[in-house]
Amino acid sequence: MVIATGFSAFATWRTAQVTSLVFAIADRPFMGVAKLEFEATDSATPRLTVVYKNFGRIPAVDGLVTVDAWIDGKPAPDPFPGAMDEHETGGIAPDVDHFFYRYLTADSYKNVMTGKSRLRVDVRMDYKGLAPNSQYCDFKWFVYDYRTATFRHAGGSNRCRGSSQIF
Repeated sequence: MVIATGFSAFATWRTAQVTSLVFAIADRPFMGVAKLEFEATDSATPRLTVVYKNFGRIPAVDGLVTVDAWIDGKPAPDPFPGAMDEHETGGIAPDVDHFFYRYLTADSYKNVMTGKSRLRVDVRMDYKGLAPNSQYCDFKWFVYDYRTATFRHAGGSNRCRGSSQIF
């Protein structure tokens, strides 16, 4: 009887652990890029628009979004020197679109559109969940294909490496 009670207690404890793990994985924020496109292409300062959102079921908090543009392996010229390439998001509710803009010079944009230059866009999102000690990141990079006029996903990671201002 004592042995059966011990096995029952162990099974109950293990079930509680597995249930906690399932909820920790399912009930968390999942930040990501929903869309990447060009806007204001006829202006002197065309811009990249990064649409990002929380694909999870609970809010993300203390978010930091960083967008870097690279043309031919060098930082893309910014028509607004000193402009922010990082954005503190605060809380991000599930399924709500948020926007980040990265401006380019007109010449850089034209070179990318004609295939004379190659454009890569890096997007990193660092954020926390509501649970204590929960920190996440999503790092993706995209390349622009001038032949199809679309951005292609070119890699990424969800492992937080390096330092971040919020953790």
